[in-house]
Amino acid sequence: MKKGNKKMKTEDVIVNGMHGFSGNGLEEGDLDELLNHFSIPMRYHSHRVAVCSAIMAEYAKKPLLWAGIPARADLAVVAHLGGLCHDVGKLMIPPLAMNEEDYRQHPVYGAQLLEKHKEALFSDEGETRLVLETVRYHHEQPDGGGFPYGLYARDIPLTAGICAVANSLDHIVFSGSRRRDGGGVLSGIKAQEGTILYESAIECFELAWPRLMEQYGKWGCDFG
Repeated sequence: MKKGNKKMKTEDVIVNGMHGFSGNGLEEGDLDELLNHFSIPMRYHSHRVAVCSAIMAEYAKKPLLWAGIPARADLAVVAHLGGLCHDVGKLMIPPLAMNEEDYRQHPVYGAQLLEKHKEALFSDEGETRLVLETVRYHHEQPDGGGFPYGLYARDIPLTAGICAVANSLDHIVFSGSRRRDGGGVLSGIKAQEGTILYESAIECFELAWPRLMEQYGKWGCDFG
């Protein structure tokens, strides 16, 4: 990410406000401004997905890096940026006009938007490619039932799989009461392994689970 050539820390919150979105006129280093167009719920959801994705990415083992990931790439940074931007394609769809077809294309719209402005938004070419892949494929499923491309298993980039787990986790945690059964959340995610969620990403999730519970505690969620 371009911002004085400094990498973001996992816990950084880089979205602070909401404005109307035009999709044009992004200035140098304006990833913050782009993300500020999110609605308040979308903003906080994206931040939580970003932080959880970065935490999980820290547990990715070297043998898992078969997906064309450059050795020098910082997976935690890629996962964080991908998590922040995973729903950016929804900005291209008027909320009241969104239908199922548009919803299933929002990963494509998001990747296209980021590609258009990549020189202003990102500084590392290798990491940029991985961020775009994360956004484009975060709704793919290992059983081929995802969208928009219907990819199977190892055709899904690891960071996209991690983002999918973080996205699913956040929806489970914030689906009802802020007091959650930690064991129930853990089993709910694991129940999707191999069908909706990618096994390699689930491995990262299980290793990171104590830290993820601690992080959600900071966001006001009580795991009883």
